[in-house]
Amino acid sequence: MNDEGQKTEEMQESTAAAEAGEAAPSELDDLPGVWRELGDLPPGAIITEQGLARVFRRSQATIKRAVRRGELPPSTRLLGVPAWTVGAILRHIEVRLEAEQRDAKRTKRRITELSP
Repeated sequence: MNDEGQKTEEMQESTAAAEAGEAAPSELDDLPGVWRELGDLPPGAIITEQGLARVFRRSQATIKRAVRRGELPPSTRLLGVPAWTVGAILRHIEVRLEAEQRDAKRTKRRITELSP
């Protein structure tokens, strides 16, 4: 199929998905390091350790280590399985990002003050 035909097919898929209330396919899905799946879920959706490992394309052991390092919030057990709400995970990540931004600004300010 040529580029024009492929673009037309992708547009038709996007339109059909939008009409069905589904997320349209995106070029972001193919980019390494982009985890759109988590952002596409409603904040109240419950995600298990196994589900989170799938979203991040990592092992469950890696998810456990990320929790220990504070990169992810602590889970709660639900029916014997570690689980979170999507909203709790996203809030935790946003708080960490904001703290890093504040630290970076503070460091830049200190460097500026100490520079001749």
